[in-house]
Amino acid sequence: MPINLFGQKAINIVRDISPNDIMFQGNEEHYFSVGQSALDCINLSLSAAGRNVKDVKMILDLPSGYGRVLRFLKAFFGDADITACDLERDAADFCHENFGANPVYSSKRPADIRLPHGFDLIWCGSLLTHLDVNLWNEFFAFFNSVLNDKGLLVFSTHGRYCAHLIRTGSLTYGLDSHKQTMLLERYGRDGFGFVGYENNDDYGISLASPAYVLSLLQNISDLKLLVYLEKGWDSHHDVIGLIKAVF
Repeated sequence: MPINLFGQKAINIVRDISPNDIMFQGNEEHYFSVGQSALDCINLSLSAAGRNVKDVKMILDLPSGYGRVLRFLKAFFGDADITACDLERDAADFCHENFGANPVYSSKRPADIRLPHGFDLIWCGSLLTHLDVNLWNEFFAFFNSVLNDKGLLVFSTHGRYCAHLIRTGSLTYGLDSHKQTMLLERYGRDGFGFVGYENNDDYGISLASPAYVLSLLQNISDLKLLVYLEKGWDSHHDVIGLIKAVF
């Protein structure tokens, strides 16, 4: 499947999709377009940092899932060493078997994740979107600790557009009406809101305004903002790109 990005030579991705991949809903065109969209966001961050493909030797995809984005990273970054990290062991194993990624089994607490080396690029799509702010801060500290100098962190959040979808009833994110109301009230009051799924207080849906996200990041002195793309990923998630660098 040739994909053309930013004037680069067309790339070919592996099209194998795991039958266990819940991100695949039967529409291959949309499934693959989500991976391309993530790569577009990453390339914008690379461009903003003044870096190029050859600067990226080590990549971490966390959570990797079954490689919806990772297959694009593998195709575009060529010989880069890619680590697939996910709580779902079958997902990490699938990425190893099909894309040659190093499989690492994740943990609910980032301090318990064991990685083999530092990274030049970290992609974190659709993780913080499901966590409360205490774990956001833990993951920011963790990612900062495993980023190489001038490494990039690119992650996604549910921002103002996602709040709009809930408010208008266009999308519920699996929440009942009571939890939707709670989430919007907290978001409206603080710029951040989180509610857990049914019978799960630790995993659910978060909403975060751009101002709130930046207020968290300004406390991490060596992570510098490159891009903030509202609705940047799949015309849905906000995407934030950072570089590890001192002033």
